Amino acid sequence: MRELGQTPKKKRSVIKILGFAMLFLFVCIVAINLLNLEKLFFRGPSTVVRLITSSGLKSDKGRVNVLLLGIGGSGHEGPNLSDTMILASIDQEGKDVTLVSIPRDLWVPSLSAKINSAYAFGQEKDEGGLERAKESVREIFDLPIHYAFRIDFRGFEKAIDQVEGVDVEVETAFIDPKYPVAGKEDDTCGFTVETEIVDGIQNVVAKDATGSAIIVTEENDPFTCRYETISFSKGLVHMGGQAALKFVRSRHGTNEQGSDFARSARQQKVILAFRNKVLSLETLLSPSTILELAKTFGKSIDTDIQDEEVPYFAKLSKKINPQTVRRIVLDSGREESVLIVGEPQNHSGQFVLVPKDNSYRDLAEYVQGEIFKLGEN
Repeated sequence: MRELGQTPKKKRSVIKILGFAMLFLFVCIVAINLLNLEKLFFRGPSTVVRLITSSGLKSDKGRVNVLLLGIGGSGHEGPNLSDTMILASIDQEGKDVTLVSIPRDLWVPSLSAKINSAYAFGQEKDEGGLERAKESVREIFDLPIHYAFRIDFRGFEKAIDQVEGVDVEVETAFIDPKYPVAGKEDDTCGFTVETEIVDGIQNVVAKDATGSAIIVTEENDPFTCRYETISFSKGLVHMGGQAALKFVRSRHGTNEQGSDFARSARQQKVILAFRNKVLSLETLLSPSTILELAKTFGKSIDTDIQDEEVPYFAKLSKKINPQTVRRIVLDSGREESVLIVGEPQNHSGQFVLVPKDNSYRDLAEYVQGEIFKLGEN
Protein backbone atom coordinates (compact mmCIF):
# COMPACT_ATOMS: atom_id res chain seq x y z
CA MET A 1 0.00 0.00 0.00
CA ARG A 2 1.36 3.44 -0.95
CA GLU A 3 2.12 5.90 1.84
CA LEU A 4 -0.24 8.88 2.04
CA GLY A 5 1.01 12.13 0.48
CA GLN A 6 3.97 10.51 -1.33
CA THR A 7 3.80 9.63 -5.00
CA PRO A 8 5.65 6.55 -6.30
CA LYS A 9 7.87 8.82 -8.43
CA LYS A 10 8.83 11.00 -5.47
CA LYS A 11 9.46 7.95 -3.30
CA ARG A 12 11.76 6.42 -5.92
CA SER A 13 13.66 9.71 -6.18
CA VAL A 14 14.27 9.86 -2.44
CA ILE A 15 15.48 6.26 -2.41
CA LYS A 16 17.92 6.97 -5.25
CA ILE A 17 19.36 10.02 -3.48
CA LEU A 18 19.81 8.18 -0.19
CA GLY A 19 21.26 5.16 -1.93
CA PHE A 20 23.80 7.23 -3.84
CA ALA A 21 24.85 9.11 -0.69
CA MET A 22 25.46 5.87 1.19
CA LEU A 23 27.32 4.41 -1.77
CA PHE A 24 29.60 7.43 -2.06
CA LEU A 25 30.52 7.35 1.62
CA PHE A 26 31.31 3.66 1.46
CA VAL A 27 33.59 4.08 -1.54
CA CYS A 28 35.58 6.74 0.31
CA ILE A 29 36.12 4.26 3.11
CA VAL A 30 37.21 1.53 0.73
CA ALA A 31 39.67 4.01 -0.75
CA ILE A 32 41.60 3.97 2.51
CA ASN A 33 41.28 0.20 2.83
CA LEU A 34 38.54 0.09 5.43
CA LEU A 35 35.08 -1.37 5.58
CA ASN A 36 32.33 -2.62 7.92
CA LEU A 37 29.29 -1.29 6.13
CA GLU A 38 26.59 -2.41 8.51
CA LYS A 39 28.36 -0.84 11.49
CA LEU A 40 29.24 2.35 9.67
CA PHE A 41 25.84 3.79 8.83
CA PHE A 42 23.95 3.14 12.03
CA ARG A 43 25.75 5.26 14.63
CA GLY A 44 24.15 7.30 17.38
CA PRO A 45 23.62 11.09 17.46
CA SER A 46 27.02 11.70 19.12
CA THR A 47 28.82 10.33 16.09
CA VAL A 48 26.86 12.61 13.78
CA VAL A 49 27.70 15.67 15.91
CA ARG A 50 31.41 14.79 15.97
CA LEU A 51 31.41 14.25 12.21
CA ILE A 52 30.13 17.80 11.73
CA THR A 53 32.23 19.55 14.35
CA SER A 54 35.64 17.77 14.42
CA SER A 55 37.88 15.24 12.72
CA GLY A 56 37.07 12.72 15.48
CA LEU A 57 40.51 11.14 15.08
CA LYS A 58 43.61 10.94 17.23
CA SER A 59 46.04 13.69 16.28
CA ASP A 60 49.06 15.68 17.40
CA LYS A 61 49.83 19.29 16.45
CA GLY A 62 46.86 19.25 14.09
CA ARG A 63 47.97 16.18 12.11
CA VAL A 64 46.88 12.54 11.93
CA ASN A 65 49.81 10.17 11.31
CA VAL A 66 49.09 6.83 9.65
CA LEU A 67 51.64 4.10 8.89
CA LEU A 68 50.95 2.15 5.69
CA LEU A 69 52.59 -1.26 5.31
CA GLY A 70 52.74 -3.64 2.35
CA ILE A 71 53.84 -7.24 2.91
CA GLY A 72 54.33 -10.20 0.60
CA GLY A 73 51.93 -12.44 2.50
CA SER A 74 51.67 -16.21 2.18
CA GLY A 75 53.48 -17.69 -0.78
CA HIS A 76 56.29 -15.12 -0.65
CA GLU A 77 59.73 -15.32 0.92
CA GLY A 78 59.59 -13.50 4.27
CA PRO A 79 55.76 -13.20 4.19
CA ASN A 80 55.60 -10.71 7.09
CA LEU A 81 58.52 -8.49 6.07
CA SER A 82 57.36 -5.01 5.07
CA ASP A 83 58.32 -4.51 1.45
CA THR A 84 56.61 -1.11 1.44
CA MET A 85 56.48 1.39 4.32
CA ILE A 86 54.91 4.82 3.96
CA LEU A 87 54.09 7.32 6.71
CA ALA A 88 51.09 9.44 5.74
CA SER A 89 50.80 12.64 7.79
CA ILE A 90 47.43 14.31 7.20
CA ASP A 91 46.35 17.77 8.28
CA GLN A 92 43.08 17.55 10.27
CA GLU A 93 41.40 19.80 7.72
CA GLY A 94 42.58 17.64 4.82
CA LYS A 95 44.41 20.61 3.25
CA ASP A 96 47.88 19.05 3.41
CA VAL A 97 49.01 15.43 3.06
CA THR A 98 52.66 14.40 3.27
CA LEU A 99 53.79 10.91 2.27
CA VAL A 100 57.15 9.83 3.68
CA SER A 101 58.56 6.71 2.00
CA ILE A 102 60.65 4.73 4.48
CA PRO A 103 63.36 2.45 3.01
CA ARG A 104 63.11 -1.16 4.14
CA ASP A 105 66.86 -1.23 4.89
CA LEU A 106 66.76 1.59 7.46
CA TRP A 107 68.45 0.36 10.67
CA VAL A 108 66.50 0.54 13.93
CA PRO A 109 68.85 0.54 16.96
CA SER A 110 66.30 -0.84 19.44
CA LEU A 111 65.53 -3.78 17.11
CA SER A 112 69.15 -4.36 16.11
CA ALA A 113 67.57 -5.03 12.73
CA LYS A 114 66.18 -3.34 9.62
CA ILE A 115 62.87 -1.53 9.95
CA ASN A 116 61.15 -3.87 7.48
CA SER A 117 61.36 -6.66 10.09
CA ALA A 118 59.44 -4.74 12.79
CA TYR A 119 56.00 -6.03 11.78
CA ALA A 120 57.32 -9.60 11.50
CA PHE A 121 58.99 -9.39 14.94
CA GLY A 122 55.76 -8.21 16.51
CA GLN A 123 53.79 -11.03 14.90
CA GLU A 124 56.28 -13.69 15.99
CA LYS A 125 56.31 -12.53 19.60
CA ASP A 126 52.53 -12.08 19.82
CA GLU A 127 52.93 -8.45 20.83
CA GLY A 128 51.28 -7.19 17.66
CA GLY A 129 52.97 -6.49 14.35
CA LEU A 130 51.28 -3.13 13.90
CA GLU A 131 52.24 -1.96 17.38
CA ARG A 132 55.90 -2.94 16.95
CA ALA A 133 56.06 -1.27 13.52
CA LYS A 134 54.46 1.93 14.86
CA GLU A 135 56.86 2.02 17.79
CA SER A 136 59.88 1.60 15.48
CA VAL A 137 58.78 4.48 13.25
CA ARG A 138 58.02 6.64 16.29
CA GLU A 139 61.51 5.93 17.61
CA ILE A 140 63.20 6.89 14.34
CA PHE A 141 61.23 10.07 13.58
CA ASP A 142 60.18 11.10 17.11
CA LEU A 143 56.59 11.42 15.93
CA PRO A 144 53.45 9.82 17.38
CA ILE A 145 51.97 7.22 15.01
CA HIS A 146 48.24 7.24 15.62
CA TYR A 147 47.09 4.49 13.28
CA ALA A 148 48.49 1.77 11.07
CA PHE A 149 47.25 -0.69 8.53
CA ARG A 150 48.92 -3.21 6.33
CA ILE A 151 47.83 -4.97 3.17
CA ASP A 152 49.41 -8.01 1.56
CA PHE A 153 50.38 -7.78 -2.09
CA ARG A 154 47.96 -10.48 -3.15
CA GLY A 155 45.10 -8.25 -2.03
CA PHE A 156 46.74 -5.20 -3.63
CA GLU A 157 46.94 -6.95 -7.01
CA LYS A 158 43.39 -8.26 -6.84
CA ALA A 159 41.93 -4.88 -5.81
CA ILE A 160 43.49 -3.12 -8.81
CA ASP A 161 42.06 -5.76 -11.13
CA GLN A 162 38.64 -5.27 -9.54
CA VAL A 163 38.62 -1.60 -10.55
CA GLU A 164 39.80 -2.65 -14.03
CA GLY A 165 43.29 -1.26 -13.63
CA VAL A 166 44.84 2.14 -12.97
CA ASP A 167 46.46 4.79 -15.17
CA VAL A 168 50.02 5.61 -14.09
CA GLU A 169 52.39 8.17 -15.60
CA VAL A 170 55.74 6.42 -16.08
CA GLU A 171 58.30 9.21 -16.02
CA THR A 172 61.34 7.07 -16.84
CA ALA A 173 61.36 3.92 -18.97
CA PHE A 174 63.28 0.99 -17.49
CA ILE A 175 64.08 -2.70 -17.81
CA ASP A 176 64.53 -5.00 -14.81
CA PRO A 177 66.21 -8.33 -15.70
CA LYS A 178 65.97 -9.67 -12.14
CA TYR A 179 62.34 -9.44 -11.08
CA PRO A 180 61.68 -12.41 -8.73
CA VAL A 181 59.25 -15.09 -9.88
CA ALA A 182 56.81 -16.00 -7.10
CA GLY A 183 57.35 -19.52 -5.82
CA LYS A 184 60.87 -19.82 -7.21
CA GLU A 185 62.72 -17.99 -4.46
CA ASP A 186 64.57 -21.17 -3.41
CA ASP A 187 64.85 -22.85 -6.81
CA THR A 188 68.44 -24.10 -7.31
CA CYS A 189 68.08 -23.95 -11.12
CA GLY A 190 69.91 -27.27 -11.55
CA PHE A 191 72.84 -26.34 -9.31
CA THR A 192 73.94 -28.16 -6.17
CA VAL A 193 74.19 -25.64 -3.35
CA GLU A 194 76.81 -26.06 -0.64
CA THR A 195 78.43 -23.98 2.08
CA GLU A 196 82.20 -23.64 2.19
CA ILE A 197 84.49 -21.75 4.57
CA VAL A 198 87.38 -20.00 2.83
CA ASP A 199 89.88 -17.96 4.88
CA GLY A 200 87.46 -18.04 7.80
CA ILE A 201 84.59 -16.64 5.71
CA GLN A 202 81.46 -18.72 5.05
CA ASN A 203 80.44 -18.73 1.39
CA VAL A 204 77.47 -20.15 -0.45
CA VAL A 205 78.72 -22.12 -3.46
CA ALA A 206 76.70 -23.31 -6.46
CA LYS A 207 78.06 -26.28 -8.40
CA ASP A 208 76.88 -27.33 -11.85
CA ALA A 209 76.73 -30.88 -13.27
CA THR A 210 80.45 -30.81 -14.15
CA GLY A 211 81.45 -29.86 -10.63
CA SER A 212 82.44 -26.29 -11.52
CA ALA A 213 81.84 -24.04 -8.52
CA ILE A 214 80.56 -20.46 -8.33
CA ILE A 215 80.66 -18.41 -5.15
CA VAL A 216 77.21 -16.82 -4.88
CA THR A 217 77.15 -13.06 -4.26
CA GLU A 218 74.70 -10.23 -4.94
CA GLU A 219 76.63 -9.36 -8.10
CA ASN A 220 77.29 -12.96 -9.13
CA ASP A 221 73.96 -14.78 -8.84
CA PRO A 222 73.76 -17.92 -11.01
CA PHE A 223 70.14 -18.71 -10.15
CA THR A 224 68.69 -17.07 -13.26
CA CYS A 225 65.57 -19.26 -13.25
CA ARG A 226 64.38 -17.36 -10.17
CA TYR A 227 63.93 -14.19 -12.19
CA GLU A 228 62.09 -12.77 -15.17
CA THR A 229 62.74 -9.63 -17.21
CA ILE A 230 60.14 -6.86 -17.01
CA SER A 231 60.02 -3.47 -18.72
CA PHE A 232 57.96 -0.27 -18.69
CA SER A 233 57.79 2.39 -21.39
CA LYS A 234 57.66 6.11 -20.71
CA GLY A 235 54.24 7.77 -20.76
CA LEU A 236 50.76 7.14 -19.41
CA VAL A 237 50.40 3.39 -18.90
CA HIS A 238 47.23 1.51 -18.01
CA MET A 239 48.22 -1.21 -15.54
CA GLY A 240 46.36 -4.25 -14.31
CA GLY A 241 47.08 -5.64 -10.85
CA GLN A 242 50.04 -7.79 -11.85
CA ALA A 243 51.74 -5.03 -13.84
CA ALA A 244 51.17 -2.47 -11.05
CA LEU A 245 52.67 -4.85 -8.50
CA LYS A 246 55.76 -5.36 -10.65
CA PHE A 247 56.03 -1.61 -11.19
CA VAL A 248 56.15 -0.86 -7.46
CA ARG A 249 58.30 -3.82 -6.39
CA SER A 250 61.02 -3.68 -9.07
CA ARG A 251 64.50 -3.32 -7.50
CA HIS A 252 66.94 -3.72 -10.38
CA GLY A 253 65.66 -1.35 -13.05
CA THR A 254 67.90 0.44 -15.52
CA ASN A 255 68.01 4.25 -15.83
CA GLU A 256 68.51 4.59 -12.05
CA GLN A 257 65.13 2.99 -11.39
CA GLY A 258 66.66 0.43 -9.04
CA SER A 259 67.23 3.02 -6.32
CA ASP A 260 65.12 3.38 -3.18
CA PHE A 261 64.27 6.91 -4.29
CA ALA A 262 62.83 5.80 -7.63
CA ARG A 263 61.04 2.80 -6.16
CA SER A 264 59.38 4.84 -3.42
CA ALA A 265 58.23 7.43 -5.95
CA ARG A 266 56.63 4.67 -8.02
CA GLN A 267 54.85 3.26 -5.00
CA GLN A 268 53.33 6.64 -4.19
CA LYS A 269 52.21 7.09 -7.80
CA VAL A 270 50.31 3.80 -7.83
CA ILE A 271 48.68 4.43 -4.43
CA LEU A 272 47.35 7.80 -5.61
CA ALA A 273 46.25 6.34 -8.96
CA PHE A 274 44.31 3.64 -7.13
CA ARG A 275 42.68 6.19 -4.85
CA ASN A 276 41.59 8.24 -7.85
CA LYS A 277 40.17 5.17 -9.59
CA VAL A 278 38.19 4.06 -6.55
CA LEU A 279 36.69 7.54 -6.20
CA SER A 280 35.86 7.80 -9.91
CA LEU A 281 32.26 7.93 -11.10
CA GLU A 282 32.82 4.62 -12.88
CA THR A 283 33.44 2.86 -9.58
CA LEU A 284 30.84 4.86 -7.67
CA LEU A 285 28.12 3.59 -9.98
CA SER A 286 29.16 -0.07 -9.70
CA PRO A 287 27.85 -1.61 -6.46
CA SER A 288 29.22 -5.02 -7.45
CA THR A 289 32.75 -3.59 -7.75
CA ILE A 290 32.45 -1.96 -4.34
CA LEU A 291 31.29 -5.18 -2.70
CA GLU A 292 34.13 -7.13 -4.31
CA LEU A 293 36.64 -4.57 -3.05
CA ALA A 294 35.15 -4.91 0.43
CA LYS A 295 35.64 -8.67 0.35
CA THR A 296 39.22 -8.32 -0.88
CA PHE A 297 40.20 -5.78 1.74
CA GLY A 298 38.47 -7.76 4.47
CA LYS A 299 40.81 -10.69 3.81
CA SER A 300 43.99 -8.69 3.21
CA ILE A 301 43.98 -5.94 5.84
CA ASP A 302 45.29 -5.67 9.38
CA THR A 303 44.51 -2.36 11.09
CA ASP A 304 44.12 -0.81 14.51
CA ILE A 305 41.56 1.74 13.30
CA GLN A 306 38.37 1.21 15.29
CA ASP A 307 34.88 0.87 13.81
CA GLU A 308 33.72 4.16 15.28
CA GLU A 309 36.66 5.98 13.68
CA VAL A 310 35.86 4.84 10.14
CA PRO A 311 33.34 7.64 9.38
CA TYR A 312 35.89 10.28 10.40
CA PHE A 313 38.44 8.87 7.96
CA ALA A 314 35.76 8.95 5.28
CA LYS A 315 35.03 12.59 6.04
CA LEU A 316 38.73 13.48 5.99
CA SER A 317 39.48 11.59 2.77
CA LYS A 318 36.84 13.52 0.83
CA LYS A 319 38.64 16.78 1.60
CA ILE A 320 42.01 15.68 0.23
CA ASN A 321 43.12 17.00 -3.15
CA PRO A 322 45.53 14.42 -4.65
CA GLN A 323 47.24 17.16 -6.67
CA THR A 324 48.52 18.80 -3.47
CA VAL A 325 49.96 15.67 -1.85
CA ARG A 326 53.62 16.22 -0.95
CA ARG A 327 56.10 13.34 -1.28
CA ILE A 328 59.27 12.78 0.75
CA VAL A 329 61.63 9.94 -0.10
CA LEU A 330 64.39 8.88 2.28
CA ASP A 331 67.31 7.34 0.42
CA SER A 332 71.09 7.31 0.01
CA GLY A 333 73.43 7.99 -2.87
CA ARG A 334 72.32 11.49 -3.87
CA GLU A 335 74.01 14.66 -2.69
CA GLU A 336 70.83 15.75 -0.92
CA SER A 337 70.16 12.32 0.62
CA VAL A 338 69.88 12.18 4.40
CA LEU A 339 70.89 8.51 4.64
CA ILE A 340 74.13 6.67 3.92
CA VAL A 341 75.10 3.00 3.66
CA GLY A 342 76.12 1.69 7.09
CA GLU A 343 79.23 -0.33 7.86
CA PRO A 344 78.27 -4.04 7.56
CA GLN A 345 80.51 -5.07 10.44
CA ASN A 346 78.50 -2.84 12.76
CA HIS A 347 75.15 -4.24 11.60
CA SER A 348 75.45 -8.04 11.69
CA GLY A 349 77.10 -8.07 8.26
CA GLN A 350 73.97 -6.73 6.56
CA PHE A 351 73.45 -4.04 3.96
CA VAL A 352 71.71 -1.26 5.90
CA LEU A 353 70.97 2.45 5.69
CA VAL A 354 71.67 4.81 8.58
CA PRO A 355 71.43 8.61 9.04
CA LYS A 356 74.44 10.71 8.04
CA ASP A 357 76.87 10.98 10.97
CA ASN A 358 74.69 8.25 12.53
CA SER A 359 72.51 11.06 13.93
CA TYR A 360 68.95 9.83 14.32
CA ARG A 361 68.18 13.19 15.92
CA ASP A 362 69.08 14.97 12.68
CA LEU A 363 66.98 12.49 10.68
CA ALA A 364 63.96 13.08 12.92
CA GLU A 365 64.32 16.85 12.68
CA TYR A 366 64.57 16.65 8.87
CA VAL A 367 61.37 14.59 8.56
CA GLN A 368 59.49 16.76 11.05
CA GLY A 369 60.65 19.89 9.23
CA GLU A 370 59.34 18.55 5.92
CA ILE A 371 56.00 17.49 7.38
CA PHE A 372 55.37 20.81 9.13
CA LYS A 373 56.91 22.94 6.36
CA LEU A 374 53.64 24.48 5.12
CA GLY A 375 52.55 25.44 8.59
CA GLU A 376 55.69 27.54 9.01
CA ASN A 377 55.09 29.65 5.90
